[in-house]
Amino acid sequence: MPLSLVRIDDRLIHGQVVLGWGRVLKPDRIVVANDRVAENDWERRLYQASVPAPTETEFFTVKEASARIQSGVFENAKTLLLFESIADLHRSAEAGARFEEVNVGGLHYREGARAVLPYVYLSDSDRTLLKDMIARGIKFMARDIPGNPAVDLSSLVCEPAADPPTGA
Repeated sequence: MPLSLVRIDDRLIHGQVVLGWGRVLKPDRIVVANDRVAENDWERRLYQASVPAPTETEFFTVKEASARIQSGVFENAKTLLLFESIADLHRSAEAGARFEEVNVGGLHYREGARAVLPYVYLSDSDRTLLKDMIARGIKFMARDIPGNPAVDLSSLVCEPAADPPTGA
């Protein structure tokens, strides 16, 4: 069974993930691929407390998660895989992990980032990394919650930043 959802969300585990995607996908486990969180016991406990039983929660560095993806270990159960940033996902792809489609669920305002959707802000670096991964055949769909329509990011990434579309 392939990964149920690969998602980029700067908040990692939160209500949209647990209540929105969790209720629809019913994952057996949620895996966070993030160096900082993997090495911070307090953050791991905080995120684990947000996930209802019986869903397992695992935390790995990006390098560790990439190796596990390549080995197929996540395919033995319904797995929701979370990355905090486009850069983390790109590092995973560079390390050999393969992704067909990635959900971009929330990249919020930060210095140097411009809105392409109300819940997706991209920096120039984000755009460069996305273009590289799109060229490798990875499809990026922006969707914050399951009930909202998916937006293909490839056209938004390749054109100059403008006002975010309304109603997205």
